[in-house]
Amino acid sequence: MMSFKRRKYKLLLCVCVVISVYYLLGINDYVNARRIEDGFDYPLNMDIQPLLQEVMAGKKPSVPPINYYPYRFLTNSGKCNTVEKLDLFIVIKSAMDHFGHRNAVRLTYGKENLIPGRIVKSLFFVGIDESYPKSETQKKIDEEMVQFKDIIQIDFRDNYYNNTIKTMMSFRWVYEHCNTADYYLFTDDDMYISVNNLLDYVHDKPVPTSTGHGNEQLYAGYVFESTPQRFITSKWRVSLEEYPWSKWPSYVTAGAYVVSNKSMKTMYAGSLFVKHFPFDDVYLGILAKKVGLVPQ
Repeated sequence: MMSFKRRKYKLLLCVCVVISVYYLLGINDYVNARRIEDGFDYPLNMDIQPLLQEVMAGKKPSVPPINYYPYRFLTNSGKCNTVEKLDLFIVIKSAMDHFGHRNAVRLTYGKENLIPGRIVKSLFFVGIDESYPKSETQKKIDEEMVQFKDIIQIDFRDNYYNNTIKTMMSFRWVYEHCNTADYYLFTDDDMYISVNNLLDYVHDKPVPTSTGHGNEQLYAGYVFESTPQRFITSKWRVSLEEYPWSKWPSYVTAGAYVVSNKSMKTMYAGSLFVKHFPFDDVYLGILAKKVGLVPQ
């Protein structure tokens, strides 16, 4: 009798372990995820191309936007007002306390008039912290703004899970205030960029697109093909409710990517009709798929 109870206890323990592992590894999510090849109806589930054309033509879209970020630019810049046309505009995503990073950029690839015959401008984009506007970091930011006049501050809480907000607010800023550059580089403040090599690259590279629009539809960088993380304990866990497909659309790592003028406008307009997602590089991949851009 005791031996039977012991075996029963061991069996129950094994079942509990299996269930726990099954749950913690998110196996159910992996098993039940949908194939992206069978259809990608990420909201809005419709052809949004006509809506993009309406927005870019300055018209009221026939379908209300579902994804407008209600944040304000606390500072602004007239950098783009001093020139009629730019070869490249550099958007540098920065954290508030990265003073050294910003100075390093200013002394290297962010230095204007660095390349003869090329007009390049750059700005840093930051959010706010929990103690805004009274924090010591904010006081230093204010002094930095007065000295360099190259920081756009946005009134959202600056943290990892708000990276998509920072990215799309920077898209909004260039769309509204600096929309004549040939190309836009979006990069983090801990990256080093060879601007000369980048400009050579974008002028030489043929760009295939799913919509057949040719070279003006550029969205380029280090392209990833990956799957959602389903582990319950993972910092990057994504549930089936958030994203029901087994893999991400192709996307470019958020550390550095370049888009053409038309791609910038297309992606910003498209973002108004594509549901928010917290991981910025993945969101841009979803957005690119929805608007017909092929990451390169």
